[in-house]
Amino acid sequence: MNSLSKVLLEDIIDNPKKVVAIYGGGFKPPTKGHYLVVEKTLEQFPEIDELKIFVGGGVRDGITQEESIKIWEIYKQYLSDKIDIEPSVAPVKSVLGYAKEHPDEKVYWILGAREGDEDDLKDIESRTKSIDKYPNIEVKVITTAGGVSGTKTRAAIKSDNKEQFFH
Repeated sequence: MNSLSKVLLEDIIDNPKKVVAIYGGGFKPPTKGHYLVVEKTLEQFPEIDELKIFVGGGVRDGITQEESIKIWEIYKQYLSDKIDIEPSVAPVKSVLGYAKEHPDEKVYWILGAREGDEDDLKDIESRTKSIDKYPNIEVKVITTAGGVSGTKTRAAIKSDNKEQFFH
């Protein structure tokens, strides 16, 4: 069956596409804000079959990819069995590559934004410029309250400021 026939028949036959959500980033470290994005994603989109978290490579202020993955593994225990955590060299490329390699799946590209943060919205716009090439991707922006940022978290770790870190 060709792809046009599949699309036309998709709503008629009871064979829904697999829905995979993907959340990618550096996550150096994964913060409360990142956790909340995943939690809200799973609440808002119960149709998700799997949620992949692509953790970027490199080191930021001494925090490694391996450490970030370990934190996500802890978070996963409190979130869902649907979560799969994977290392990635370049998370945006990994999202687009996954969509290209899985054209028969519906891919939700999860992007987090802090309420009222214009820089987050500009970042989302720049990251998603090329999605027209991927008809199976839907961008889902998850907005959270509060100003939790990886930069502030790393600064709190560096200065051994436990109060700021736990904030």
